[in-house]
Parts: sequence; structure tokens; C-alpha cells
Amino acid sequence: MKKAFVAALIVIAAIMQAAAQQIQGAPVPTTDSIIQPSDVGLNEIVVTASRNKETLGTVPSSITIISGKRLREQSAITTDINQLLSMNVPGLTLGTNTSTNKGQTLRGRGMLIMIDGIPQSTPLRNGDKDMRSIDVSVIERVEVIKGSTAIYGNGADGGIINFITIKANPNKRFSGSTDISTAGSLTNGANSLGGRISQNFSGKLNKFDYVVSGTYEQTGVNKDANGEVIAPFQSLSQNENVNLFAKLGYDINADNRIEVMYNYYRTMQNSTYVDEGGEFGKSPIIGVVGTNPGDKQGTPYNHNAYVNYTNKNILHNTSLNVNLYYQDFYTVFEWSDFYAPPGNSAIASKKMGARLNFNTVFNFHPNLSGDVTWGVDILNDKTSQPLTDGRPFVPEMNMKNYAPYAQLKTVLFKDFLVKAGVRYENISLDIPDYTTIKFGNYAGGVFVKGGELPYEALVFNAGLRYTKFPVFNPFVSYSQSFSLYDLGRTLRLAKAVSNGATSINTIETEAIITNNYEAGFNSNIGKFNASGSYFISTSDLGTSLKDVNGVAVPERAPERVQGFEFTAGYQFLPNLYASGAYSHVEGKKEVNGTKTYLPTTRISPDKMTFNVNYSPLKQWDLGVYYIYSGVRKRFDVNATTGQYDLGNGPVGDFYLVNLYTGYRFSQAASIRLGVDNLLNADYYPVTSQGRVRTDSYIKGSGARFNLGFKYSF
Repeated sequence: MKKAFVAALIVIAAIMQAAAQQIQGAPVPTTDSIIQPSDVGLNEIVVTASRNKETLGTVPSSITIISGKRLREQSAITTDINQLLSMNVPGLTLGTNTSTNKGQTLRGRGMLIMIDGIPQSTPLRNGDKDMRSIDVSVIERVEVIKGSTAIYGNGADGGIINFITIKANPNKRFSGSTDISTAGSLTNGANSLGGRISQNFSGKLNKFDYVVSGTYEQTGVNKDANGEVIAPFQSLSQNENVNLFAKLGYDINADNRIEVMYNYYRTMQNSTYVDEGGEFGKSPIIGVVGTNPGDKQGTPYNHNAYVNYTNKNILHNTSLNVNLYYQDFYTVFEWSDFYAPPGNSAIASKKMGARLNFNTVFNFHPNLSGDVTWGVDILNDKTSQPLTDGRPFVPEMNMKNYAPYAQLKTVLFKDFLVKAGVRYENISLDIPDYTTIKFGNYAGGVFVKGGELPYEALVFNAGLRYTKFPVFNPFVSYSQSFSLYDLGRTLRLAKAVSNGATSINTIETEAIITNNYEAGFNSNIGKFNASGSYFISTSDLGTSLKDVNGVAVPERAPERVQGFEFTAGYQFLPNLYASGAYSHVEGKKEVNGTKTYLPTTRISPDKMTFNVNYSPLKQWDLGVYYIYSGVRKRFDVNATTGQYDLGNGPVGDFYLVNLYTGYRFSQAASIRLGVDNLLNADYYPVTSQGRVRTDSYIKGSGARFNLGFKYSF
């Protein structure tokens, strides 16, 4: 720890000295300071909640918006999108320091990850790779809608996280930026250095606008607080990350616009280390020099593209948005002897969809006005889990979804905003004939007769917000979501019912309807802003996993999750702003009439964050970020096995402190330094403690630095 402190202080002192030398005679940049009264105010524009632009103060839902400015600042500390989100979103489990978001839930349930509305999640066979779908350099902002919602369809039990991509610079015909950085361990620098370069071009030519971006990153070896190499299992160490992005728009006229977007993301691990040792509760797995068998783990490709057409007045008081999108995703997991013979499994998913979205504005009376959003979603999702040697672990599931919807928003008596909506899910899921394979203690060899699984569901939402007083802007809401929970996990566990065979009609494939009840508020009082909410989420079927003969299988039991969130911020000075957040989630399931706590792989401990942003000079910004993860010890050791059941491990508390400092030499040039885990905390992430599996009993990263330079033109 002492070495980490000294190294960090040396680098910080160098930055401060350079800043001091530049104060006299340096041009004062006109770029706004990083300090701002609030990252999210009642007038902040949000689009994800209803597919139309509306202000936060008119949405009866609990929403977190992460601004582009905050993302740029905190990505100077870490470019791990999982960690960036968990630092800023109350109710989201802290990041795992790995390439997956396994064990990360939003309010105790799964979430739907999207890029500009294109689904990244693979709910038919969840591989927990959906968060790492895009590089932070091309994200303009992140909109998080918390609580069950059916507005975008399958998989949003806990809410939606939508990455909104960057837009073109409309003020120049040609502009751009070059960003280079290096990162490494402050506890043991050997083999830890990594590098990153990002190039962006953007502009507007008459009716055309464009933005093109490319990012390449090579990470070094991650070390824990003691300088020990962290196990390479699903690690962020020695990863090669590539992101290519392009967006082209054409304004046909004042009312009509067409836009195309393409995003390519690749992340592959080139590890020169292998896992060694480790015993849950006693010692972590570490990395030692060696060569892993099988294929490289990572995501060889994730293609996303859309064509978007907007007509602001297609009919009287009616606008139209048509979005045609495509996603092609493939990811490879680590080599495992869980299979017989051993191998690598992968998830392949292709989605094609169309969204037709109309918005009709009405004004029947001075005290009765509003709009109706209506349309239809069409989606074809093909997902499978093969082994890379060709064995079909989970057959290709072909889902066709047709979902018309309508949502009314109206203002009554000027100050009461009412929202109500309905969505009809009509799904056909085709599954081919297949034969299960041997894995773990499961013998496999069962022939399953395929067929079609039909699903129909009508889900509702309703909300009320009182908007008269900014000092207290309360809301109440009820919303439902529909999801097909990880059918691939169920299909691969099919058991024979006669003659070594069965059919999909004998397998538990029932969909999940989740109900979310919520009451909350937003407040803006001068320099003070705050928000809070209390929620209850129920479902007749659950999404937890239990261990059956060494295999994790779904447990379909009624569940109830509840909790609260509170955030607050205060502008002490024009250049000094502080904010904090606290979230609490708890949940239980009912099995055979007995209520027990949900596992910690579903329910995260209490989380508290506290941030201070200060600009000593116009050119110089500082940020300190404190994160606390609490205690959750709800379970006893299993009396039969003498061990904790899957997901029921005791979780101890820990805290992390991160530092950011940046200096702008001019409007064009700036330098920055971020330190992740500044105090070099020696800890295990929440999932490492709670999962109760040695293969994930891995420590978090020790102190790390990230030093970067950016030039804009």
C-alpha cells in the first residue's frame, strides 16, 4: 500500500506542478468546467422511458442519467463499463472486475442492455456479456430506467440500461480528437502496463452530418493489493479491445431525416497466465505463467447497425419514427472440463427487428392535453450455445415476436401528469429436435423432440406525477414486464420420460411476469437537488439458481423484492459540487410454503457512493469518488454438506476510493490522471464472496493508474 501511495502522489505532484507552470501566460479556455449544479435535473431530456423526447420531471418513473461529461471524467479512472455503471447507478450491484456481469443485478433482477434501443442481452441463453458491448468513447450518455418495464419487450425485469451513442458536431465541417493513454498497476508494475488510442472525426456538410470513431486498447496484467497476479479466469487482464463506430445522417427537409449507424466491438483475451490454487473462503485463485488449452476467451465480434427514419409531421399532429436494426453477436467462454470431453462453449445470437413508433399530440381542452405513443415492435431472435468443437450444447432457439403497444400521457388540471400504457406480447418460439450432451454430473444423451412454444401476454403500466412544485415533484407508478428466463439453461437439462427421449412440452418453459410498484420524488431547491424512491417487485415465478448434483438449475418459485434509493447533491460554490447516493435491496422466495432469503447472487448488499468535484482553477479539475459495499450474511452453512449453498455465501463489507484530476492547457490540449482504488483496498468483489464457487473466488484489483492526453481540433 505504501508503494501505491508514493507512486500516486508522485504522479499527482507532477500534474500539479505542470499546471502551476502553465497558469501564467496560458490562454484561458472557454470550455465549461466539469462542475455543474446537477448531473440530472427535472428539465433533463430522456428518451428511453417512452421512446419520445420528454423531460425527467414529466416521467413517473425512477430514472438515472449518466451524462457524457461524467462518463469522460470517470473513464479516466477505468474504461471498464461494468464498473462505471455500478459507480453511478443506485440499485445496481458493483462490478465484478471481470469480463462478464455475472451476479450484477438491477434491483435484484435481470436487466435489458441496449445500444440506441438495439437489444444486446441474450435472455434466451444469458451469457452475462451484454454490458461489454460498446466502448465508452462512443457513448454520449446512459439512460437507466429502473423497475419492470415492457416498453422494449423481453428481459427487462429489473429495468433497462440504454447506451445512447455520440452525435455529429453540427458546428464544424470537419473536427476531431485524438486520445491516447496508458494504464498499469501501482502495486507491482511488472507486465501491468497497457495502452489505448482513440480517434474521432465529426462534422456537418450542408444537409449531411457524420461521426466516425475508432478505438484500440491493449490491457496489461491486473494485480491485487499485494501485487499478486489476479487469476485470468474471465479476467480483464491482457485483453485486446477494438471498437469501430460510424453514424451518417441526412436532413431531407425540416421535418424528415434519415440516419444510419454501425458499431463493431471486439474484446479477446491473450493471456500468458493460467489459474492456480484457490479455495473458497481461504485463499484466492491466482495467475501463474502458462498457456491455457482450447480457444481464446472473449467476444470475437459484436455487430450492431440500424437505419432510422424520422418524420415530424406525417399526419396532423402525428410524428413517425421507423427503426430497422440488426445485431450479430458471438462470444467464447473459457476452456472447461465441465464438459465430457472438455471444451469451450460459446453463445451465438442474431437479432433483426423493426420498430414503428407514432406519437400523436392532442389538446381537447385547456385542462386536458397530452399525447399518445403507439406502434408495433417486430423482432426475430436466433440464439444458441454450441461448443466450439461443433457439439450442440443448447440448440438454436428461433423467437419471433410481434408486439403492438400504446401509451397515453396527459396533463390534468395543469399539474397532474398521468401515464398509462399497454403492450401485447405475441411470441412464437421454434426449437428443433436435439440430443443433450454430457456435462458435469449430468449424463446427457436424451433425445428431445422439438416444436413450437407459443406465448401471449398483456402487460400494463400506469403512473401519476405531481409537477407543480420543483421543490417536491412526487410520483407513484405500477408497471409490468414479460420475459422468457434463460430457456437455454432449461433445455440442456432435459430428462428422459420414456425410452431415453422426451419433448419440449414436458420441460418447464413458462414465462415470467414481474410487477413493480413504486413511489418516489425529485426535488430541486436552489443549489440542492435530491431524489428518492421505494419499490416492491413481485413475480409468481423466480429467476434464481440452485445447485442440483453440481449443476446450476433455475428455481421457479414466487419472489418478492423490495428496497429504497436516495440521492442528493449540493452546489457549495460555483467550482465545488458534492453528491451522494444510498441504495438498499432485499428479497425473499417462497418454496413449499416456506419463505427464505434470495441468494446474494441476486440481492446485493447495501451500497453507498459519495462524490466531490472541485476546480481549483478554470483549467484544473479534481474529483474524488467513494464507494462503500455493505454486509449481507443471511444464510447458514448447509447441515448436510457442511458448506454454503450456491449463491448463499456471506459477504463482508469493503470500500473503494477513486481519484481523478485533469488539466486543460488550451481548448485543444488536455492531460488527465485517474487512480482506481487509490487506497489499495485488499478485497473480494461481491460476487466472488457470495457465489460460493472456488472458480470465481478471485480478488479485486489493487491500486491502478490511468494517465492520458487528448488533443481536439
